[in-house]
Amino acid sequence: MIDNYEDTMALIKKMEEHLPIPAEPTKNFIHAMRKNGIKVKSDQKLQIESVVYWGDEGGIGCCVELLKKGEVVVTSLTHIRVKNAHAIGKDIKKYQKMRTDALALKNIKREYFK
Repeated sequence: MIDNYEDTMALIKKMEEHLPIPAEPTKNFIHAMRKNGIKVKSDQKLQIESVVYWGDEGGIGCCVELLKKGEVVVTSLTHIRVKNAHAIGKDIKKYQKMRTDALALKNIKREYFK
């Protein structure tokens, strides 16, 4: 199990109450977008428009608008940043850290037991 289901659903509810949420791209987001022909800069302003739970394997997904470009993409919450100063920024960061740490540990275990 990667996510604590109850905690994740509580975060999704908080996020829905604060939509739209301003965000910024991570390096992973920028690279993924460029692979798909969408140019995104590190200072590109993003806005989370909606959220969905993709289950334990996928985590929280976000429908994100690339402001000034008028494009909308769907990405993992772990591929974007929300400032700590936002009302739920620290909650989002806590989820992102927990999820990336859990995924890293899962990958280490998978490699160990090959």
